Amino acid sequence: MIGYFKSGMSEYDSSHVYVPLDRLQEMRLLKDPQGRGGGEPDPGEGQAGGGHRPARGACSRPSSSGCGRCTSGFATWEQKQGPLLAAVAIEQSILNMLLFFIIAVAGFGILAIFSMIVVEKTRDIGVMKALGASTAGVRGIFLGYGLLLGVVGSGIGMALGLTFVHYINHVEKWLSRLTGHKVFDDAIYYFNEIPTRVEPWTVAWIVGGALVISAVACIWPAQRAARLHPVRALRYE
Repeated sequence: MIGYFKSGMSEYDSSHVYVPLDRLQEMRLLKDPQGRGGGEPDPGEGQAGGGHRPARGACSRPSSSGCGRCTSGFATWEQKQGPLLAAVAIEQSILNMLLFFIIAVAGFGILAIFSMIVVEKTRDIGVMKALGASTAGVRGIFLGYGLLLGVVGSGIGMALGLTFVHYINHVEKWLSRLTGHKVFDDAIYYFNEIPTRVEPWTVAWIVGGALVISAVACIWPAQRAARLHPVRALRYE
């Protein structure tokens, strides 16, 4: 009976084969006609009474005796791939910082746009205040507009980002066909496909940060518009 198992890591899939010990002895001609293990005895089978005992019976001395031929424990996948996982964690932190700076730059763009709107709409603001609009009302208009802009922008960005993450392997295959070479080579990146995982708290943190930055960027233009005096605003009109 033959079984096929694919772990998803090319390093393991290309170098690991699991075979029953008696079958391997038979294939390597290590059995005598009586069915006992032939050839030279394995150091781990010297006192085990055959090839069917587990490997932990190879050495009866405790680990404190300083035996260099045996180990006292097993290493998990995370422990074996510790440097790789540490590098991935560092890259994730760097990407979070870059994402924060990108959102901050977008916030400065909102600040510049709203400052220009205040300058262009000085006459309209003056007319509104001359007709009885309060300072808080004018300030609320600009703050609400900035918050609405942040909600629409972050909502569209979140939808596009989640859609891209969901179809990222399809995009990778399309780019590979378009460019003629594999973009995500499993021989380099160990995985046969791009692993993805959506963390709701991370998505909420990004969207919330975008909303806060867009709202904060509107405070100074809104305050400037609210402090406009109607006479000064209409003086040269």
